[in-house]
Amino acid sequence: MKSKWFGLTSVLLVLMLLVVACGATNEAPPDSGAVQETPGDGGVIEGTPEGAATEEMPAEGTATEEMPAEGAATEAAPEGEAAAGECPVAVEEGATLTFSGWGDETEQQIYRDSITRFQEVCPGVTVNYEPIPADFQTKLKAAMAGGTAPDVFYVDDQLMTAFGQTGQLLPLDDYMAEAGVSADDFIPQLMPIFTFEDQIYGLPKDWGTLGLIYLPDVFDAAGVDYPTEDWTWEDMRTAAQTIAENTDSAGYCQGADWARFAPMVFSNGGAFASDDLSEATLDTPEVKEMAQLTADMYEEGSLVQPADIAASWCGEAIGKQLVGMTTEGGWMVNFMRQDYPDVNWQAVLIPAGPVTRADVIFTNAIGVNAATEYPAAAAALAIYITSAENQAEIVQTGFAYSTHPEQADLIQQEQDRAIAEGGLLEDSRVAYWGPNTGRINDSVSQALSRVFLGDQTVDEAFAQANEEVQEALDSAQ
Repeated sequence: MKSKWFGLTSVLLVLMLLVVACGATNEAPPDSGAVQETPGDGGVIEGTPEGAATEEMPAEGTATEEMPAEGAATEAAPEGEAAAGECPVAVEEGATLTFSGWGDETEQQIYRDSITRFQEVCPGVTVNYEPIPADFQTKLKAAMAGGTAPDVFYVDDQLMTAFGQTGQLLPLDDYMAEAGVSADDFIPQLMPIFTFEDQIYGLPKDWGTLGLIYLPDVFDAAGVDYPTEDWTWEDMRTAAQTIAENTDSAGYCQGADWARFAPMVFSNGGAFASDDLSEATLDTPEVKEMAQLTADMYEEGSLVQPADIAASWCGEAIGKQLVGMTTEGGWMVNFMRQDYPDVNWQAVLIPAGPVTRADVIFTNAIGVNAATEYPAAAAALAIYITSAENQAEIVQTGFAYSTHPEQADLIQQEQDRAIAEGGLLEDSRVAYWGPNTGRINDSVSQALSRVFLGDQTVDEAFAQANEEVQEALDSAQ
């Protein structure tokens, strides 16, 4: 059965699509998309293109990174969830925190503004914002080992693995209870990645997913009807074949990438590993059927990789009108607006598979250093940044999707709303497979690459990947 939050969110999305005007909005330009961080060592969204351009958000004056404390420490609301304008929890007097994350100037401005709002409700806390735009994970791990890590910082699946299971992240449960905050306040698929042994070590700050991106002009030239929310992967394949055969554009663009492959697998009832993370499941019909579909499309020419059409990534292929379709995320909104403003593009819900319709979800969290001198103040910052109050402000900028399901209707841009719907599907999931998530996802990408290169059949490539994943799972036991 669908959960209550899903039912409410679906209603809100339907109403939103009926009443919100289509077309461009006057929202502030997002980062490398409506949701995601620019990738690299610090970015968790491995499928996000490194070449995705960003447009800096216009700053309203010069942001202050270190803001002096004003007055006494803020007291938390005595009962229930802290009301707007109140510090989430009682904080230490004179607390001074360092907060770090990755991201370019656009993202940094988002969090400078969030810190300003936080200090309005918790004026007794000074926050020094020290962003680390590149090599975030490497630098943070070194700082943690040297005892110089920030008090509050971004947490992705790899940092959760590195710190959450070693006692280096602060459990947030007691502070959440004091603030009247529950795991149920967040989109449920986002929470397991930041939970270990029934304790919460990070609160999700944003999320992203994939949608089917297409060019109406290419479809018109091919004489093909536009994609709809009822489309299946086979419908997409048929349209891609027709486009490739009847236009100068390729049909569908997809690289050897686990993230773009994941929705196909999930929609066929498959996964990369069992739910209890004890068994690899790549050498199964659910996975191999979709891998074979991908391989067949590549062989027949209805699917191309970016390099096949002189593009650095599939989003660029859309911008250059080299391909009719691809699957990309909310980062396309800003990319197209900045780099290809005259190209007419649209987005629709991810196609359905033989079993269900499901998408992949990307997410990051805010966590607290267990060694912080001011745990209450640090927890208050993490709770406030991820609160519905603050996320509502962030959503209005177009930078990120709120992790609170009731705020789905705040997404303003037409294509962005269509993409976001995929993450709210009941069977959508985060591609998180425990401590070796990165290694496991890489095995999938490498298997697809071997198939595309013709080095192995689907059976051979995914049998090898299954052995690699099983080894990774066993090493985590």
